[in-house]
Amino acid sequence: MAEEAFRQAAVLLPHVIRLDTQLRDYLSGQRYFRHSVSRDLHGQLNSLLSSFRGLIRKRLPREAVEALGRLEPLASGVALEEARKSANDRFLSERLSVVGDASSAAFGNRLTEEQAVAVATDEDATLVLAGAGAGKTAVIAGKVAHLITNEGVPPDEILVLAFNRDAAEEIRKRLQGAGLGGEVSTFHAFGRRVIAQAEGRAPTISKLATDDFAFARAMDGILRALLRDPEQSRAVVDFIINNRAPYRPAFDFATEEEYAQYVSESELRALSGDLVKSFEELEIANYLTEKGIRFRYEAPYRVQTASAERRQYLPDFYLPDHDIYIEHFALQEDGSAPPGWQGYADGVAWKRGLHQLHGTKLMETYSWQQAQGTLLSTLGSCLEEAGVRFRPVDCARLVERLGEQQLSWLASLLATFLNHVKTSGLSPDDLNERAKGTSLFDRWRLMRRRRAERFVQVFNQVHERYEGLLAREPARDFHDLINLAASHIREGRWVPPYRYVLVDEFQDISAGRMTLLKSMKRAGTAFFLVGDDWQSIYRFAGSDVGLMRNCGSHLGHVLERTLSQTFRFGDGILEPSSAFVQGNPEQTKRSLRPNTSARDEGVTLVSDVYPARAMRQVLKDIEERGGHKPSVLVLGRYRDSRKTLSGAASPLSESEFSTVHRAKGREADYAVVLDLYDAWRGFPSKIEDDPLLDIVLPPVAGRSFPFAEERRLLYVAMTRARSGTYLVTDERRPSVFVTELLRGPGDLRILGSGSLPSKK
Repeated sequence: MAEEAFRQAAVLLPHVIRLDTQLRDYLSGQRYFRHSVSRDLHGQLNSLLSSFRGLIRKRLPREAVEALGRLEPLASGVALEEARKSANDRFLSERLSVVGDASSAAFGNRLTEEQAVAVATDEDATLVLAGAGAGKTAVIAGKVAHLITNEGVPPDEILVLAFNRDAAEEIRKRLQGAGLGGEVSTFHAFGRRVIAQAEGRAPTISKLATDDFAFARAMDGILRALLRDPEQSRAVVDFIINNRAPYRPAFDFATEEEYAQYVSESELRALSGDLVKSFEELEIANYLTEKGIRFRYEAPYRVQTASAERRQYLPDFYLPDHDIYIEHFALQEDGSAPPGWQGYADGVAWKRGLHQLHGTKLMETYSWQQAQGTLLSTLGSCLEEAGVRFRPVDCARLVERLGEQQLSWLASLLATFLNHVKTSGLSPDDLNERAKGTSLFDRWRLMRRRRAERFVQVFNQVHERYEGLLAREPARDFHDLINLAASHIREGRWVPPYRYVLVDEFQDISAGRMTLLKSMKRAGTAFFLVGDDWQSIYRFAGSDVGLMRNCGSHLGHVLERTLSQTFRFGDGILEPSSAFVQGNPEQTKRSLRPNTSARDEGVTLVSDVYPARAMRQVLKDIEERGGHKPSVLVLGRYRDSRKTLSGAASPLSESEFSTVHRAKGREADYAVVLDLYDAWRGFPSKIEDDPLLDIVLPPVAGRSFPFAEERRLLYVAMTRARSGTYLVTDERRPSVFVTELLRGPGDLRILGSGSLPSKK
């Protein structure tokens, strides 16, 4: 038995020596010890030690006994992880100088210690959180220089991915200027190359992807084709006439005025062409139209009622062929009106009294009937009892009544939905499941769920026909470049040669792009991801900052590095902007500090009733500060804010307009932020997306906090400036963001004719 154990130990001895050698090498601090390697070695170690358990060791060679003595303490995962971290700390401290040398030799500038630590880190996935102006591009270029110069990585084993052409070109020029290689590409261009090599021919990009007008026309054409299809037209018609906007009952609003504003913004246009004043009225109007019952909406009552106290009475509906009036009342089953709707119950009583006094026939419908799902069936029964004949209008007649406006609205919503579906790679089954889960905690969830399910029913037909258009060209859209490339890599039709994949602006990652990155994950592949979740502002385009925070579940073990020094501005801009973006308690908390030599003129609030006049004040103030023709970046929340620049140009400065979204990644001497008013189209914007888009949009980061993404958007705007930021508002209706900034840290100047309260 002893001899058998000895023979077994002899077989295992080479494995012990090999594993001991490997671990001593990795723990020496001479190279980076990745988590994935540690995990694999730990598994081998436990398996090996388990095989030695119970074996007599006194006859083993001294070399083997010593190796086992070193290995056994590392059998604990905690002990090995501590040893790994300690070894990596030693490695990093010794590599900082050569990392700096590589960057200095290539680009003429030496990295800061923080930047060098980030570059030297060689984890399975290294996530570099870099604040505004912290040198994200310098770190990416420095990483490439370090890999090629110090680590001997061939350039063709390095891939740098950027989100747009300008960013890719900036990185490419920097590397080429230093004589360095490495593939630099946008995600789309990379996807196209993968497809070309996997399929043997480059994909054609459809005009539907490059021409917005052609895409809109195609979506409109698909809708019209569905309307002509006997099997599909009903779903389209039903959605348009009954689901134009997400239903919200009158009882959800504190006042009648608030409800009227919501209805006005929803633009409830009936098939008859009438703009109605409630969701229930919309259903009634469309029901009457479908049944072929002629009516007039809000026609003056036959008796003059106008007085000094009241306007002329305008009943909701009048059926001239039957001399019947229909009034819809926002009442509960017990007859109560919404709380806070002053005088509403008195108005109901007055209307009833008029009809009784003048002997006119009145039919009443109520909000509680809608809540119970009996509104139209009850109305239909009452009409039949009154002798009203139904002459249902066929689908063709309904289509004629829809009008261009309604079709354009639905086509636009479907187009937006389609882009998100393809960005996220969602299947029809995914959409159906998500639609069923819509607004689960909403007390009107059944109506919202019904709307979502009906929309998805229409969308699936639109999506199928859209893909048919692409197949007939044959061509691909930009989403296909990402999704198909990931499929080719995942299924082995194209094998990525990269040991390192670097990603710029990683906070803008979407589900489709993350799938593409994940498909390139191989043993030995490392990801270097640089971004700033404070600047995550593209949810409307499919970006999901949650993927950045949870990238480890996709790309492997993550080690975070932080770049906390900005080189763009000083404390005057940094202090209020950093405090503001972190005013959302769900936002990542970080410290940002200025370069020791950085100085700026801080943040100035400009208050004026007229934005154009405020703009002239800003330019005058900048001129008075001196300097050689400073650059001024004027930032609007909306494209049409450009008109503020009209007549405000100055020969002493270079002014350029951009929306805040398009200004991402840019900088200027001065930034001027417009639209900071408390208004529907203000900053923050109060324009809400159709809730249907929540089926496909990523979750909102910090959703429980108001205007979470708008807050990050203002942070981006404020931090475009090197010398000073101006915020344009109006003291009569200042943005809630302005009010908060006035209460926050930092010395804010106030300029202009307005009377904003002084700081604190």
